[in-house]
Amino acid sequence: MRDPFWFLRGPSRFASVVSLGLCSLSLIGCGGSAKTPSGDNPSAATTSNNVKLLLEKATTALQQRQWKPALENLTEAIKFDPKCSEAYFQRASLLADAGQAQAALIDFTKAIELSPKDAKIRHTRGFFLMTQKQIDFAIADFSATIEINPKHTQALNNRGLAWLSKSDLVKARADFDQALQIEPKYVESLINRGFVAYQSKQHKQAIADYDQALKLQPENVNALNNRGLAHFELKDYEQAVADFSKAIARERYNAKFYLQRRACYLQIGREEEAQADAAKIAWLGKLNDLNRHVAQEPKAAGNYVQLAQHLIAGGESKVGLASYETAMQVQPKYGRSYSSRAAFWLSNGEFDKAIADCNRAIQTEPHFEAYSIRGDAYLEKREFDLAIVDYRKAKRVDAQVAKAYLFRAKKLAAEGKTDEAKRDRERASEIEREMQTVFTVTPRLVIQEEEPLQGIPK
Repeated sequence: MRDPFWFLRGPSRFASVVSLGLCSLSLIGCGGSAKTPSGDNPSAATTSNNVKLLLEKATTALQQRQWKPALENLTEAIKFDPKCSEAYFQRASLLADAGQAQAALIDFTKAIELSPKDAKIRHTRGFFLMTQKQIDFAIADFSATIEINPKHTQALNNRGLAWLSKSDLVKARADFDQALQIEPKYVESLINRGFVAYQSKQHKQAIADYDQALKLQPENVNALNNRGLAHFELKDYEQAVADFSKAIARERYNAKFYLQRRACYLQIGREEEAQADAAKIAWLGKLNDLNRHVAQEPKAAGNYVQLAQHLIAGGESKVGLASYETAMQVQPKYGRSYSSRAAFWLSNGEFDKAIADCNRAIQTEPHFEAYSIRGDAYLEKREFDLAIVDYRKAKRVDAQVAKAYLFRAKKLAAEGKTDEAKRDRERASEIEREMQTVFTVTPRLVIQEEEPLQGIPK
């Protein structure tokens, strides 16, 4: 049979230990006899203090996710001290995160010119170059980092990844081995070395590395996924199922894990479980589509409503309710947001909440749906008069409505109101006869009813 994981081959799940995001700034290579922007020539101590203050302001701005002020402070620091390598380095990292690759590379290079023996700067530029697919230049920077600091395990790990991207398994393995000699508990290198073994068809050796990684980090999804793949290659499908199931428990929205587990189920004849995974894969596919529509039209409440309904139908009620809240925030007068959430409350027995949401829906955008749902909630609360009024407004005729009349008739009869009770029983009988003469019975409201996406071309 065709390899069910053919599309997963390649170094796509490797862990890298470098992040270009900024959390804190340190002072390296700053201070000197630089001029201020005004042309004054203060003492080195004054310049250092000014630069330190600007870097601290940049740190605060970054912690508050205020990118523009952070960039302005870093640029001002460079004006005070054009020889401050740390300011160039931090600005380069910020520019890289902003997608301004050329400007980032210029600042990284300037920082290295000012501090050529700084392993951190050299290593980060190497990682940045790797993200830009300039692999040979990245390898050169990682090698320079290792020359500065032979025990720089991150540089060894990332150079190994760079070799892997060039399909050089021998050099990649050597780098991962060296990193693990220095730091035996380096989980990322254990996983990456396991991948080299996997690519070399040494599946038992790969599993040994993944086992060790999982002893250190039992929740590591990469190790679980990769070990599952190795078990699959060894035809140990039950173990593969166990690994993919654990991965799913940690990343339940990752369709790949369900797809791989389904392949295992098919191999061992567990058709029912395979079908359940296929259904989940389809659900996740639609979820991705709905998320894409939301991203394309973030101000369209109807898209959030559809997303909420889909999430709730898939058992993700908490996330679905959050999507309803977002719909109400982006379009407060969109009635379907309230009536749709009311249907959820109704189905979960929270009748007062359902009624409250229907009231809001009717106030903003009166629609038969809100009256219908509110009628059902009133019926559940045994408020038959209110339920029947709402059913009439919804122009609804079905078994549920007949039930409301019968319940009210029973109540009226108990109160001695025989004539009113008789009329309600007759109305219930009329509804039942109408239902029998219609080819298709008028359905009760479909709680998970969908509507066309807003703002998306059909």
